[in-house]
Amino acid sequence: MLSDLLQPIRRALRRSERCNQLLSYVWPLYRLLAVHRDTQVVIEGYPRSANTFAYVAFAMAQPAPVRIAHHLHSVAQVRRGVRLGLPTIVLIREPRDAILSLAILREQGDVQWAVDEYVDFYTAMTPLLERVVIADFHEVTNDFGSVIRRLNRRFGTAFAEFMHSDESVAACYQQIDEIERYHAGGEVRATHVARPSADRNELKRALAEQLQQSRLKLRVARADELYRSLCEAQAINLPESRISR
Repeated sequence: MLSDLLQPIRRALRRSERCNQLLSYVWPLYRLLAVHRDTQVVIEGYPRSANTFAYVAFAMAQPAPVRIAHHLHSVAQVRRGVRLGLPTIVLIREPRDAILSLAILREQGDVQWAVDEYVDFYTAMTPLLERVVIADFHEVTNDFGSVIRRLNRRFGTAFAEFMHSDESVAACYQQIDEIERYHAGGEVRATHVARPSADRNELKRALAEQLQQSRLKLRVARADELYRSLCEAQAINLPESRISR
């Protein structure tokens, strides 16, 4: 498929700061999401790694508007934030869950490209470990305040912490639904909205068998290794169920 052939080109573009800056000049949405000199914080990660929850929760927690660079899923976006000395959160999720969720979102029957995207993104994060805060999906969606606390400690900032309660989480998901309705013309699509659903879990099970195939074995193992090593490097405690697959 043409989309499969274009994936390596897209990854190369997302690794290039120069290309990212050019895109921000010509594409209004890209410009809105990209790092600029007035950006106050960067929140980036592989798609389907609680990017929307983290962005919404961070913004909701602050007493005043904050300029956040987010949702480009771009290595270059993180590198530029690091180069400018910006407080930067890099989101990460257990590879199988993230990869399958992305394949469902993009309506792709083959998951190899999504595995390659994961390995490419987090391989590039390894040299930046000392200059970013890594935040696991489970931590983001269950205790995002602790992520902001670590960010403040590392960068000497004073961002307000998200108070994780049933009410605040419900407010986040309500705003996430509103974002989805805006992009989908009033509909909340189970395959797109950034939270768990029975429909998405059923589709994930149908694709999961591909990750056991011999053609992907080494790449999936590399994704697992990156996930473990990045989380361990920042002392993120992971349940055994997410590190022993």
